[in-house]
Amino acid sequence: MLELKDIVVAHGDAAPVLDGCSLTLEPGERLLICGSAGAGKSTLASVASGIVPRLVTPTVFSGIHRVGGEDAGRLDRGSMFGAVGSVGQSVEDQLWDLGVEDLIAFPLENRGLAKPAIRERVDALIHDFWLNALRGRRVLTLSGGERRMVALAAAQADRPRYLVLDEPTTGLDPAATARLISLLERASVDRMGILVTEENAVPFGRLADAVQLLQNGRLTPRRPIAECLADAAAWADCGLIAPASRPRKLEAVAPGADRLAVEHIRTRLLRGDGRPVLGDAGFRLQAGEIVGLIGRNGAGKTTLFQALLGLAPIAAGRVVIEGADAEGWTVARRARSIAYLPQTMRRVLFNMTVREEVLFAVTAGGAVDDEARQRAAHALATYGLAAHVETNPFALSARQQALLGLACADAAAAPVAILDEPLFGRDVHGRRMLDTFLQAQRRRGGAVLVISHDLDMVDDIAERLLILDGGAITHDGPTDTAWTSAAFAALGWPAPRNATRGEAA
Repeated sequence: MLELKDIVVAHGDAAPVLDGCSLTLEPGERLLICGSAGAGKSTLASVASGIVPRLVTPTVFSGIHRVGGEDAGRLDRGSMFGAVGSVGQSVEDQLWDLGVEDLIAFPLENRGLAKPAIRERVDALIHDFWLNALRGRRVLTLSGGERRMVALAAAQADRPRYLVLDEPTTGLDPAATARLISLLERASVDRMGILVTEENAVPFGRLADAVQLLQNGRLTPRRPIAECLADAAAWADCGLIAPASRPRKLEAVAPGADRLAVEHIRTRLLRGDGRPVLGDAGFRLQAGEIVGLIGRNGAGKTTLFQALLGLAPIAAGRVVIEGADAEGWTVARRARSIAYLPQTMRRVLFNMTVREEVLFAVTAGGAVDDEARQRAAHALATYGLAAHVETNPFALSARQQALLGLACADAAAAPVAILDEPLFGRDVHGRRMLDTFLQAQRRRGGAVLVISHDLDMVDDIAERLLILDGGAITHDGPTDTAWTSAAFAALGWPAPRNATRGEAA
């Protein structure tokens, strides 16, 4: 059994992130922990997996952590991390530039297994996780969803007794999520205990034996997941949108002039079979529009936004920004017109303070005047970061960094904003902040492209939907009718919960 009892974790002078958390996980059991952004889910997962306090030492740590009846603090690293495998929310922290097969094999090589046994196990995992198309690829060339699936395969390579997964569906398309759930069901049959922390409980409805909600640093008592999913008040109490509820749709507006036109672009980057990643992609974003973009993991969504930003060369077609052909524009010039918010904001943060980060977005690195300071201050206050103006951006939580991204984009007021897998789909406060940004961008006549695998969120906020498949846009039309289109059917995904066949929900 994996046991946490009366766990307290605090950093610096702040209130404890965890304040007396207790849970047990039996072999073969599947436990789901849900909580809002900042509730402490990642900290709880880090404690359960032994990362805290073994590798990351907080200011305050107390409580009991046992694995198989033994004090986790007395286990050597090999025994601890051999017994408990884990994949964190920020999967990039666990990856480095190896080949896909080498990364999966790494824990087995650490144990000194014979090469034939390693090869057999790696082949089995690549088959189970549908990673055959990624053989021979370097991990850092993969999409975010593909990286996560490789990390999940590597975490199971050594057959740990317990598996701790922190928001494991982040970046996964619905088909990959369904495969993951099936693989976890199979692992639990083999007596592997599974602990999952998530904001979105719905995909785990058939997997989890029980759910506990994390709020105010403490865990609520266990409940059957079906019972908990139906309890809207319980979700509201812990700051999450109830799974059965539907947030109010943003009011649609008549689109205006083109802010961005993508005209039949073909990229130079090729797939393994020699086809271009994007073969004939085209669409338009107009003033006031909020447009969703969906597609399978590896469909080319990352390559698309890189092409728009000038980071991936195109072999044909053109990108037109506010009526001007962007051919020959520098990356910096494009960035002044297209605000891009990646899923992992750490990739684009580089200033020493939060205030400086927003000021750079406002001025594009130019002179700072009173107007720039006022715009930055207003954005920081709007997105709840006024108390962190002198904080180093890398000291913020992942969710605070995402809010910083919204503040930067709002203050910069670029005509186009691209949100790549925004982390605000299920969190009440986060969704409110996302809506604030979308409304601000709409009021000033900007356009927003939201790239996401969270179909429920896309259905809520986007009035038009693009489907990217086979290197081309296969659907471009109203979101309400997209879910019954042939292009969506070709993906083989379930429609959003609140969508109805043939009509708007």
